[in-house]
Amino acid sequence: MIDTSEFGALLQSYRYELFSGVPCSLLQPLINLANNSLDYVAATNEGEAVAIATGAQLGGKKSAVLLQNSGLTNALAPLTSLTNICELPVTGFVGFRGEDGVPDEVQHEFMGQITRPLLETSGVHVIHLKTDLSSAARQLEEAQNFLRRGKSVFFLVSKNTFSSLDLRSSPLQAYQGGTLTIPIAGSDLQRPRRYDVLKVFSNCKRDDTVLLATTGMCGRELFTLEDAPNNFYMVGSMGCISSIGLGLSIARPERKIIALDGDGALLMRMGNLATNACYRPDNLLHVLLDNETHDSTGGQATASRGMNWPMIAHGAGYSHVASASNLGEVEQALDDWLAQSRLTFLHVSIAPGSISPLGRPTISPADAVRRLQEFMK
Repeated sequence: MIDTSEFGALLQSYRYELFSGVPCSLLQPLINLANNSLDYVAATNEGEAVAIATGAQLGGKKSAVLLQNSGLTNALAPLTSLTNICELPVTGFVGFRGEDGVPDEVQHEFMGQITRPLLETSGVHVIHLKTDLSSAARQLEEAQNFLRRGKSVFFLVSKNTFSSLDLRSSPLQAYQGGTLTIPIAGSDLQRPRRYDVLKVFSNCKRDDTVLLATTGMCGRELFTLEDAPNNFYMVGSMGCISSIGLGLSIARPERKIIALDGDGALLMRMGNLATNACYRPDNLLHVLLDNETHDSTGGQATASRGMNWPMIAHGAGYSHVASASNLGEVEQALDDWLAQSRLTFLHVSIAPGSISPLGRPTISPADAVRRLQEFMK
């Protein structure tokens, strides 16, 4: 059995600074350690944890995720279409439920059989963590070689690998209602185009601002409008943009981070709202561009038309929530956030459709990441 505190010191010697994850009984001591004495972000699901860690990696903060293998399927989208193609590898520790020869609950049996091949098929190097510190240290050194080559490494953690460690009281605050700015609807009900809203953000951003664009038409239109070194065009990993923004805003508190989201994407991972609000980075502006459709796949309707997004974000605990239905209100909301930084959710009602013709970014995701990292230096 590995002494958990000594393993934590080993992780710190390798400069791991941020951890994100979801509960797992096999990883309980390691999660408790991260909660007690390291920088830990509790995610609502495994994919969100991977996206948060990736955002922190983007900002130069070495990160790891702590997951149970029963939830690995939640992490497949960012593992297959974010970390590998962006060459932003993360380290993972995975509770190995359903391990062959170890009695476990029936629901873990099949996942136990496919855990290793599932990760390896997703481009992850897999190491079964040894149960003594010296061997584990050698394995951690082995992992660094793969990470340097841009390949994520996940450790499978068996039952009783880590010594017990008590959890201290959580420092998280109870719900604190933020402020709301909801303009009174005027007579002009013409919703702005996404392209014109993006132009506001591109024109009004400051030199320290990073624009993160969600997958689909948003990133493509932003690239068409202005390909800038402070832009990141996410492809795949639908629903992960605000989680990347959360990790990046924690890693780089001196930067202004704007996460440009879509209604279909946010509906996929609404738990992100709770996590963002829980950790409340002042330098994050979460913008929802809401046209009530899946534009990039043919304009199918989303469930957004039946939702009150500002009240949902307010209920989640964002420091400030604003709504905009025209370009003037968008610019005012952006100016307000730049003048008084606080975690802000901005709901912008936009028209469906996109500009035509519309190309795709000609810069690769990995090159865009390297360029953004250079910009943030």
